[in-house]
Amino acid sequence: MGYISILIALLAGTTKGFLGKRISGTVSTQRQSVFVNAVRMVICVFISLAMLTLEGASDGFYVDVEALVFGSLAGITVSLFMVTWLLAVRHGAFMLISVAQMFGVVVTLLCSFIVFRTPITPWQILAIVILIIAVLVMGSYSALLKGRLRVGAVILLVLCGLSSGLYDFSLKLFTYYSDASISMLNLISYVIAACVLLAVFFLPTKDGGFDTRGMLRSTGASILIMSVCLFINSYFKALANNYLSPAQVYPIYQAGGLIFSAVMAAVFFKEKITPRCVIGLLLAFAAILLLK
Repeated sequence: MGYISILIALLAGTTKGFLGKRISGTVSTQRQSVFVNAVRMVICVFISLAMLTLEGASDGFYVDVEALVFGSLAGITVSLFMVTWLLAVRHGAFMLISVAQMFGVVVTLLCSFIVFRTPITPWQILAIVILIIAVLVMGSYSALLKGRLRVGAVILLVLCGLSSGLYDFSLKLFTYYSDASISMLNLISYVIAACVLLAVFFLPTKDGGFDTRGMLRSTGASILIMSVCLFINSYFKALANNYLSPAQVYPIYQAGGLIFSAVMAAVFFKEKITPRCVIGLLLAFAAILLLK
């Protein structure tokens, strides 16, 4: 069940990433990025409420202190991740986001080792090393396509990876300490994220105003599908933590993400599959086999 959950999360995450890349040209400022993600969070709140209603007969609305704490952490980190993701994806090839998120995997594993003393076997260490090499290869491939990154883009990618890692770690904290439903985790995190993003959106800014209704008309369908995919992605990643260790869940997820992203980039965004890219994909696939 753990591997099936990762696969479902990957499919949802890849679809979400594809649509995010598609609308990234429309979302040209930080203020627009914050607005789009705030709308996504509001939609996800309603999806979570619907799920909890369906689970109501089995105490789906149960909530404890741990759920509130770790759900809030998830909300803050996911809001930071979404804003940096949309801004970072405009600065380079689509593959660079997967490279940044590998940094997030390292953050998650270090936090899990410190807090839970989660054992990491020699084979898992080897797989993670191979995956890091795959990421470096894919990163150099992406750099060849788009050229050298500016300092601001690098900072965005680092923040994207850091927030991604802390978000994934908050999912592990929730499944370990709380007895509440995963849908409750999603509800709390989405409410917090929506509040954070709306607060940022209404802050005074030099970006100026824009036609919010026009943006919703042009991107509304994509935002709705992205919201559904986001809920599915976070739900099944959290569910996978009930069956597998962090040293399995997140490296496998990121290795699969490298492969899915490369295929998507080649098919939909016309990024060339070079020998360097193929080597990176083969290394990622080898890492998945070692982590099974």
